[in-house]
Amino acid sequence: MLRRCASFLFKPDGLARERGRRVGSPSALRKLNDRVALYALLESGPLSRHELESAASVSRPAAAELLRRLEESGLARRAGHRPGGPGPQAQLWTINERAAFAAGVDVSDTGLDAVISDLGGTPLGEAKTTVEPGEDPVHAVKRLLTATARRAGIRRSEIRQVAVGISGSVDPESGTLSHAEHIAEWTGFDVAARLSETLGVPVTVENDVKLVLSDEARRGRAVGCDEVLLLWMGHGISIAAITGGRLQRGFHGSAGEMTFVRVGPDGPFAGRLLATEGVLELARSHGLWASDPVELLESARGAENRAEAIGGFLTAFAGRIVDVLAPPVALIDPELVILGGEIGVAGGADLAELVRNRLHELLALRPRVVAGTGHANAVRQGALDDALERLRQAVFDNARDIRAS
Repeated sequence: MLRRCASFLFKPDGLARERGRRVGSPSALRKLNDRVALYALLESGPLSRHELESAASVSRPAAAELLRRLEESGLARRAGHRPGGPGPQAQLWTINERAAFAAGVDVSDTGLDAVISDLGGTPLGEAKTTVEPGEDPVHAVKRLLTATARRAGIRRSEIRQVAVGISGSVDPESGTLSHAEHIAEWTGFDVAARLSETLGVPVTVENDVKLVLSDEARRGRAVGCDEVLLLWMGHGISIAAITGGRLQRGFHGSAGEMTFVRVGPDGPFAGRLLATEGVLELARSHGLWASDPVELLESARGAENRAEAIGGFLTAFAGRIVDVLAPPVALIDPELVILGGEIGVAGGADLAELVRNRLHELLALRPRVVAGTGHANAVRQGALDDALERLRQAVFDNARDIRAS
């Protein structure tokens, strides 16, 4: 039976978490009560005062005082009445979504992609751009967020938290990128620090494949799972892992960087086996001539009378995947393995089944193997999720100090 986690890092029950922290001085308790109430309104609102009493486990006078405080701070607002008539019990309250705004940015070798949302997570505006030749990439992000804010109907200065997903590994000490030769303009400096200084707000930077796994954990194949391994296959390859419900980054921030790891003594690099060029080379060795591995894999998916060449190619490709996956699967013991990236998603259930069967032949472990969801803008969404979580923690922790414009 699959194990399901009660409280998962990537979809936190903020209300339950805050309830467990009620210790300390009266001022600390007031702050905790504010957070409990705000998470209740965010996750279950609109709520009446009576419903908030129950959700936040506070008395009637305390609930009334909470709502007064939160309305005054600009973090809660009135949201009409419950059918049945006016009065304190019929008045509904909800989070003031426009009290603060967050932004997520996807940085890749093809350009920049940004989205801005309100405190409730509703997207308000999005935009894309490229880094012009010779342009400082940090200033390109500022230019992009200014344009995105304009589309969202706000000023860029109203954004209070930014998270960036980037195609490289972020060193937790220096803030510099490694494994990022394809975006050399982003190397050689503390990315988060430069962005934060330029934008004037807190900025976090995360590896793009780890954000894809975060997206799978929040709304994709890995919802409810706390031991997951994702293999990303595209123009490069990478592995991301969740263990114990936590995204693993490694001591140097480079956990899962597999492109230049050799498979076997003096064997080929993993990236050579599973990335775009390696897949096309394998296809040619089976008499299949294609210029796009995604089209090739999609055409083979679900075919009832699959040609012998295609069947041989898929079996050989699944074997290559297992050669790369077997060691981390044996080490991590995941309940779920996701084949992600454009190549993994294109392979669909057919490729996932071949990989699962081969894994089960080699290892005593029996993880499920599935193709990734292939959500559009998964990196950008993962970055926005990260920014929103940090924004809410910061805003809810200082409820009485916030004055929404």
